[in-house]
Amino acid sequence: MECSYIVQEGELLLNNRRKNRLTVYLMFFFYVFGFLGTLLTFGLTMYLTYIIFRECITEITLNNCIPLGAIFATFGSAVISVLSLYCNRQINLFQENLSALHEQIPEMTSWKRWPFLKRHGWESAGWRKVNFYTLKNPQLIFKCGERCLTMELPTCSADFYDLPIVIGIIRMLGFYRYFSKAAFRLKNEEQQKDLLVFYCALMIYRNIFRYKVGTFLMLIGSEFVLASIIFSFFYQSISSFLF
Repeated sequence: MECSYIVQEGELLLNNRRKNRLTVYLMFFFYVFGFLGTLLTFGLTMYLTYIIFRECITEITLNNCIPLGAIFATFGSAVISVLSLYCNRQINLFQENLSALHEQIPEMTSWKRWPFLKRHGWESAGWRKVNFYTLKNPQLIFKCGERCLTMELPTCSADFYDLPIVIGIIRMLGFYRYFSKAAFRLKNEEQQKDLLVFYCALMIYRNIFRYKVGTFLMLIGSEFVLASIIFSFFYQSISSFLF
């Protein structure tokens, strides 16, 4: 069973088809839902912080509220600092793995998307005229016998949020066992080199996934810090309003 891969370069395509227009509108609603999700997580952290204050404080005074809020804020800041170092480490590993991948694949140019461009967007082309475009990242197409796996290669941090990272990892893990078995069965150095290319691409996706988990936890931590500050000074007012 032969294993191989081919490379397709990234490009910016003018795409005014109806399907792409609908995709642009759906992406807008996706951003709206993301904003609403952030508000939801903040509401949950506010509620959890309120429960903690309610259980820990018997007499509602600033002398009791401020120390508890300071403890939460200090703990949250420490957690955010640790997670920030972790996320920076994942970014560095992502860049190193991406650079190594370009070195191992001479035919792949160092194409990089413009971070300010959305995956699907539009630009005004005159009075009441709009051009829709689609941004395509470089693609690695891995082949193992009759099986084929196409993966888009992230090139910058903007790709972390508009590429299906989790789905990509699941697909790559499912394909990896077939690819690795075939590569080692042939005992061909070139085939095993192809396996290293595949594994490097998988590590790039893993770095992105770990980074996104870290940034999400940082968001939760910052929300707890903000909530603890609010309750430190306004817990009495909030408690009176609720009851």
